[in-house]
Amino acid sequence: MDKPSEILVHNHKGGTGKTMLSVHLAHYLARQGQEWCLWDADQQGNAMSWITEFQWDGAPTIRLSDEGQAELIATVDEEDAIGRDRLLVDTPPSENTIEKVSSGIEISPETLLICPVSGRLSVDGAVKVTEEVASSGCRVLLVANLTDPKETHAREEIHALEEMTALKELNAEAFQLAIPRNDKYMREAEEKGIPIWDLPHSGQTYTGKALRAFCEWVYRGAPPEENPPTTPAGEKGGPISQELKERLWS
Repeated sequence: MDKPSEILVHNHKGGTGKTMLSVHLAHYLARQGQEWCLWDADQQGNAMSWITEFQWDGAPTIRLSDEGQAELIATVDEEDAIGRDRLLVDTPPSENTIEKVSSGIEISPETLLICPVSGRLSVDGAVKVTEEVASSGCRVLLVANLTDPKETHAREEIHALEEMTALKELNAEAFQLAIPRNDKYMREAEEKGIPIWDLPHSGQTYTGKALRAFCEWVYRGAPPEENPPTTPAGEKGGPISQELKERLWS
């Protein structure tokens, strides 16, 4: 598919890191020169709080502009969000979210739905989400988020995602790199209102590398043949190495 202009981040289950992925994607895409509107559709306003360093004053729409990047717009106003050329939606964890969102925006084959999975119950939530949007034909990307493949339960979750992608009726794909949990750096990034890779040394962590690789992949249009985007042998450029892929997935 071409680079998406509408991205939904959703799982029926809470605690899967939807806001974390949404904020990092918004920052990454803006730094590539693309102006996006981040719609914080969750009443808790966690995305707005993160972006403003917990200084959000309740204004429905805010605009951030840093040198060398496109303007980043964040809003809690549905009317302001709908109709934007590029819209990224951080959704609330509820079973009627898709129904509510689709009343304002059209979920279609051009829509990219990112479904983070963290914990056994979130696998069930991912199945429900995928089944719910199947008729729309939208592209569904499953992401093993806040997950370390070294842990037994995490390996079970990754295996469940692989089984889901094998079911043609679900029509889902899995990003083949787990994004490990790193509470220390993530909490600091949230408090400072920045992506984790802007913190000193955190860009070299598994979490920082996996997050950057995921955002780069989405920016490229999530091409299946570059899942995940690895560094070719003998080259220094590129988001991740083959060794990192083996550590965080296979």
